[in-house]
Amino acid sequence: MKHNYFLLLLVFLNILCMPKNAYGDEVWSTEEYNVIYLEDRNKTAVWSYGDGRGHIFIDGLGGQFKDRDSYNGYWTQSTSSRRCDTFREGIDGKPTYHWGRFEITFIDPNFPSRWQAKFGLCDQNPTITLNGTPVKSPID
Repeated sequence: MKHNYFLLLLVFLNILCMPKNAYGDEVWSTEEYNVIYLEDRNKTAVWSYGDGRGHIFIDGLGGQFKDRDSYNGYWTQSTSSRRCDTFREGIDGKPTYHWGRFEITFIDPNFPSRWQAKFGLCDQNPTITLNGTPVKSPID
């Protein structure tokens, strides 16, 4: 029986010491709102903004935690200033007609990194700039 407790303690300590993925630890402040790295869906990173009212889907960023570069994707919201003619998949997997293109470039080579992004409405070229600065956690 003591052997089982020892093994359980060993497994628990290994879980605590294992390296963690960057998401969940990544929060940025921008000129408009905070942006949170929610999860990866295969090679697509999913971010949240505006207290969960909007989401950003970034192709190729999922699982990429070092040497980040430039990526493309799209953002969605439940509503926006313009309803698009086409739809994109929203956070719940359902189509939304409130979306736009998104381009991002990471500035710093290591975590946590600042970034600069551009976004636009629907299929329009991204022209509106947004800058992300890492938010320090309370224990930093």
